[in-house]
Amino acid sequence: MSRVQPLYRLQNIDSHLDEIKQYLVKITANLGRNKTLIKAEKIVAEAEQAWQQAQIKMKDLDLEVKGMTTKIANNEKRLYSGKAVSAKEAASLQEEVVSLKRWNEKREELLLEVMVATDEAEKCLNEARANLAAIKEKWASDQEKLHRVQTQLEQKVSYLTEQRPSILQNSSPEDLAEYEKLRTNKAGRAVAEVVLLPEIQADEEHGGGYVCQACNVGVSYRKVQQARTGTELVYCGTCGRILYVT
Repeated sequence: MSRVQPLYRLQNIDSHLDEIKQYLVKITANLGRNKTLIKAEKIVAEAEQAWQQAQIKMKDLDLEVKGMTTKIANNEKRLYSGKAVSAKEAASLQEEVVSLKRWNEKREELLLEVMVATDEAEKCLNEARANLAAIKEKWASDQEKLHRVQTQLEQKVSYLTEQRPSILQNSSPEDLAEYEKLRTNKAGRAVAEVVLLPEIQADEEHGGGYVCQACNVGVSYRKVQQARTGTELVYCGTCGRILYVT
């Protein structure tokens, strides 16, 4: 077996692992309550508070109007009961009844306005709750899918990780050290396959269209042949990665 072949196999596994782990990070970030759900919950909480405050105001006004109505009725009953009252007292009662009725009319008008506002607040609350329920339903479905994908990917990570030891034993410590160093310095990609692109015109230096798949720069015939034998590690003259030729 050539020196580069196990490194190429290792690269394929590690690249796949890198890709899966990046995706797992994104999945983890999307698990749990998201901004849309939090915003919908906040809107419901605010709508509930507005409705409760409107109800309290409506009940207070209703009690005030009922109390005023009772007081007016008692004064009128006293005034027109036929019982002897002085002219001064009667005039005072009459004046108070007129004043209370004017005040009560204003409070009744305000009560009607508050009742309308309360109904509107309740409508807004019901709409907010319905919207939250729809968002929660979609969120729960999305969470279930994410958990399912997460489990599948974690199983894939375990499977790929288990493959590494059998590949590692086919390379020398020196080659593995070189591989890891390049992985660190070359954005995770230490080994690049040489591919043939017939549309590229052949020349003495870059041969018949062979290019490094990592940097897409031509590779000479000499390097292609050296890399194909596999007895030594051959590097791309442009990006510096180890070249692999099938």
